[in-house]
Amino acid sequence: MRPEIPEPLLEAGLDNPVMNSLRVFRVALKAMSEPGLANPLTTERAIASLAPATYMLLLSLLDANTPLWISPRLDHPALRANLVFHCNCPIVARRHAAAFAVLDPAEACDLQEFTVGEARRPDLSCTLIIQLPDLGSGTPMRWSGAGILRERQVSLPLAESFWAARAARNAFPLGLDIFFTAGQNLMGCPRTTRTTNAGIHASPLF
Repeated sequence: MRPEIPEPLLEAGLDNPVMNSLRVFRVALKAMSEPGLANPLTTERAIASLAPATYMLLLSLLDANTPLWISPRLDHPALRANLVFHCNCPIVARRHAAAFAVLDPAEACDLQEFTVGEARRPDLSCTLIIQLPDLGSGTPMRWSGAGILRERQVSLPLAESFWAARAARNAFPLGLDIFFTAGQNLMGCPRTTRTTNAGIHASPLF
């Protein structure tokens, strides 16, 4: 049963929850199957601190069985109210309890406590959604792995310490799957993607 929420905080969710969720889910699958490519989500709907792509992704993926951790830098009463109302998702205070987490670049370098799954259940890992100002600036990184022919160069506005933190949390089949969002665009970085730059290497996958 959804808690009572003050009406002034509520905003419209997906225009057509079933069809729009399926459309966003297909874009999300495409983003994960072709890592490093920006995929547009044709929507202008944003809320509080979240860009349209971040908000649409949350509205489409969350439900009563997907606990969410929200970065303090992105947290907002209107965001919490609308996610609980539209998705009925639990919002948790501890990272290890989250199935999804939404972060900004300043907090993305600390990935400790987000669960990477279990040996028999790697699917129990947390999926990160990291909201960035854009998907085309920053230090170039070389991505390789499933869904990439040879190599792909990707430049994201993230500190080098983020890639080291990600590498430290990836030991295939365990690891963190990541969506990067900016404006209306979405990019996937599954745990199987290797990233290299200036001596920083992704953790060995096999």
